Amino acid sequence: MYDFLCTDLKEGEAEFPVLEPFRDYVVAIPPEDSFSHYLFISRSAVAREAARAKGMGVLEWEGHLEAQQIEALLATCDPVLSNKHTLFLFDMGNVVVNNISMLGKISRLLGIEKQALIADYLHYDFPLMEGVVSEEQYWQHITHVFGIPVRGNPFADVFKPVFNDPVVSLIQSLRSEGKRVVCASNTILSHWEILEEMGALALFDKAYASHEMGLSKSSIQFYTSILEAEGVSAEQSFFIDDRKDNIQSSRSLGIASLLYADLPSGTKDERLSRVFRGYLPRP
Repeated sequence: MYDFLCTDLKEGEAEFPVLEPFRDYVVAIPPEDSFSHYLFISRSAVAREAARAKGMGVLEWEGHLEAQQIEALLATCDPVLSNKHTLFLFDMGNVVVNNISMLGKISRLLGIEKQALIADYLHYDFPLMEGVVSEEQYWQHITHVFGIPVRGNPFADVFKPVFNDPVVSLIQSLRSEGKRVVCASNTILSHWEILEEMGALALFDKAYASHEMGLSKSSIQFYTSILEAEGVSAEQSFFIDDRKDNIQSSRSLGIASLLYADLPSGTKDERLSRVFRGYLPRP
């Protein structure tokens, strides 16, 4: 997480008043040993590149700079990739694979009103992902609550993931350069089996699944368990996930973390290419 702002904008420049709500976070000269905690704001491309080379986060914008852009990026600013990063962790759903939504499909399959199904499922989401409740037990529960017999396993029947090419290419590029790349996923058994069958797990040096670990994101223990198994520190790790709560918890440990989502600073794939510009072409 970036804690402070640094800027070369001067009073009288059009963008300067936008910094007013953040004046308590602005530092003129960051300490050299903590550049990674600073977000740099400048109109100069040369100055931005120099700040990026020091390990600072850099705000990119077009048109008029707005306070909402800064506020969003303080929470989700793109991390800086460096040579110290030896372990790369990737979320699976909506990162490595797309087309993972299932509750709408299940509601239609079973004839259960969608919002009612979602409300019920939210009570069982994490127990399912942590392996505390089995999928069979959940469908028995659905039959009891809604009075609808469930045949087979709808979790598996509606799960039709497809590869997300930009991220797959990045994983392959990282591994070709000798980097250690692992999957760190909240998932359930039937989905994990489908992902294995389609070859998604084979993309990684190792795949960590919540239902096997008995731990799930965004708990701190999920990340520390993987780091311990891999024998690396948080500072040596780089994490990519599509959920802000997961990114916030990983950053709290000191893991460089990229929120894979469309933001004011660019689409998720534009930002992915920007951070990993040595591994991926710009889209």
